[in-house]
Amino acid sequence: MLNERRYHLRLDVDFNVSIILSEANATLEAKAVNLSLSGIQLNVDKQCIDNILAHCSHPPQFQIKFIDQPLLEPAVVRLIVNRRVSQNRYLLGMKFIAMTNCQQSALKAIYHLPN
Repeated sequence: MLNERRYHLRLDVDFNVSIILSEANATLEAKAVNLSLSGIQLNVDKQCIDNILAHCSHPPQFQIKFIDQPLLEPAVVRLIVNRRVSQNRYLLGMKFIAMTNCQQSALKAIYHLPN
């Protein structure tokens, strides 16, 4: 039997986010595939991950904006896992950094996240 070691359970989702690379003055599009109170997993193409790695220090840290939720503040995330799943597709495991209680409450309410 597998034991779940996560602090927060993940929820499968399907919505778009904007990746904001302030160092490059660029905004990229990505698809969110799962979400928890501690992080988010994004499905991106090769060009997106190449831009992130080229314009962010190590470990890559940047902001994401929830496109369909204009009242939800952008969140600072750090790249934890970069997994290639095909020739041109990658799954990025992102950890939320310094998320406020207000932001967590909004995520829970909007996306019906478990504790």
